[in-house]
Amino acid sequence: MGHVKKIDIHAKERSYTQKYALNTAGGVKALLRDRHQIANRRFKGDTAASDILIDLHSAIESAELTERQAEVIAWVYGVDATQTEAARIMGITQQTVGESLAAAEERIAAVFSRWDYGEISVELEAPQLSA
Repeated sequence: MGHVKKIDIHAKERSYTQKYALNTAGGVKALLRDRHQIANRRFKGDTAASDILIDLHSAIESAELTERQAEVIAWVYGVDATQTEAARIMGITQQTVGESLAAAEERIAAVFSRWDYGEISVELEAPQLSA
């Protein structure tokens, strides 16, 4: 029997372009939020996604985050814990988690700013709605 290759003719309709201003805390927050989706792009041949993640990792390493800030980033953006869950796990308040996240995002944005990063664009797939 022959092999039939399936082609998704609607893939383009389900995609959108997301912009991230990496020299701002809001842009860094959005990139951290979407990093799992961006990581999945690597498996579809998007080498730019790899570059973005490498740069993000380098910026995090260069930001000189405190241990608490690094741990909060890992819980909230690494394993997708809520701020409340991260607070419970770490034995701190949700407010402290939020403050640590904001400070970490500012520090990371400052690194991107020093590197003269501006805005980047990434094509992402829209979330599938379940029936």
